Amino acid sequence: MGSVFPLGLVPLSIYLVSIALGGRQNEEVIEVNNRKQLFIDYRFSAEAEGIRLSVNPPQKRGLVIKGEYPWEEGWMGAYATVIDDEGVYKMWYRAHSLGKDGKRGRTSFCYATSQDGIHWEKPRLGLVDFNGHLDNNIVLVEGELNSVFLDPQASPEQRYKALLTIGWPDPEKGGVYIAYSADGLRWQTHPQRLLPLVPDTQNQVFYDTRLGKYVAYVRCWAPWRKMGRIEIENLLEPWPYDQSVKPYHIWGEDKVPVPSYEFHHAISYDEHDPPITDIYTPCVVQYPWAEEVYLAFPSIYYHFPEPPEGKYPNDGLLEVQLAVSREGMTFHRPERRPYIPLGLRGGPEGGSIYMLLGMIRRGDEIYQYYTAFAHSHGEYVGLKELRGIGGIYLAVQRLDGFMSVDADYQGGWLTTPPLRFSGRHLELNIDCRATGQARVEIRDERNRPLPGYRAEECDLIRGNFIRQRVSWQGKEDLSALQGKTIRLHFLMRNAKLFAFQFGE
Repeated sequence: MGSVFPLGLVPLSIYLVSIALGGRQNEEVIEVNNRKQLFIDYRFSAEAEGIRLSVNPPQKRGLVIKGEYPWEEGWMGAYATVIDDEGVYKMWYRAHSLGKDGKRGRTSFCYATSQDGIHWEKPRLGLVDFNGHLDNNIVLVEGELNSVFLDPQASPEQRYKALLTIGWPDPEKGGVYIAYSADGLRWQTHPQRLLPLVPDTQNQVFYDTRLGKYVAYVRCWAPWRKMGRIEIENLLEPWPYDQSVKPYHIWGEDKVPVPSYEFHHAISYDEHDPPITDIYTPCVVQYPWAEEVYLAFPSIYYHFPEPPEGKYPNDGLLEVQLAVSREGMTFHRPERRPYIPLGLRGGPEGGSIYMLLGMIRRGDEIYQYYTAFAHSHGEYVGLKELRGIGGIYLAVQRLDGFMSVDADYQGGWLTTPPLRFSGRHLELNIDCRATGQARVEIRDERNRPLPGYRAEECDLIRGNFIRQRVSWQGKEDLSALQGKTIRLHFLMRNAKLFAFQFGE
């Protein structure tokens, strides 16, 4: 069957039947305890019928930051990061002034803050001179700022970390560096070059709390663009890479090389993508509100033909897809529909879209941000003037709503592998819509319904809920089943199931 349907593209119902036929014997028990579990893959699907795995795009809420000042009147928004710092939302973004020839001028890295994630202020920092004035929101940083993160392992003086690329094209200096800061505004560059390679995109690094290590995601050319992954024990010492790989000099033998096959490729194009397709900007998040969930939001770049067949070199459209992983090592794109789709061609979102790194939780909603441009990747070459290009937009996702297992209007069911839990009740994040419904049956390890928890005894679930407790003839308490091996059997009609959790 693997020769017909690759993992991630196989219809879920067919895939799960193959699992059921292939071996219910000696299934490993999953210890879910009281942690939230998301349906981002087939982990919680042992058998199913009439069920499919779906990507759920967020709602676009419009432009929230635009170029207003001379240092950002040209091109703005790319290579941006958003962070929730104890209730204050902070953003670092790249902007360009307009050059005398109407083309891209000076590059600046700017800072904005918000209390609600919608209205953003650009504080006058007084740190960097622009045309003889300090009255701007430009931060003091060396080189090319790729991304920012809060380091839980660092001292207060170094709690903010930034990944930089510095020194291109000098092969003796060019590469990846780290800067640190106490306030995210005044940055000091650590002198050690960490990689003698320049990945040339929005690369990132963060502290992975599951591994207890730092993890970086960087662009690799292998041969087209992919995302490589690096595990790092000491962030400020040279990072490990396979030094036996021949340096790849895409800019010339006298210039610093780019990464290629030195690292494990975590996010890649495959035979199901059109040729020639690149994977841009990883934007990986270790999702903090569920167990073992890593989400990535790469821009997928499908190339137009090169001149003379095409109009511009290195051109094509880009939009954001969703990639998922349980360990952050290898990501899959279970459905190739866009997560952030392009707008109409010719409109402000009609050419290329890039996700910002990071997300903000506002109650039961997740705020994500993206940069959109009217032009395609190479089309700006033909523009007479690069004024007012780009902006930062808001997209809103329901809590845990990135993916779901769905039943259509005819209905379907799904049975989990064996589970053990702690807690007293079961909660679902589920949308049954006006004409939908759901029930849950609890079964024993051998897939036999437990008396008192049969489907016909489950109180019908109707409506749209972030956290809906399941009950059986009014009974919610599951204390008697704690520590025992069970299975959950979901029966749904016209419904989307996003997550489940056993709670106190």
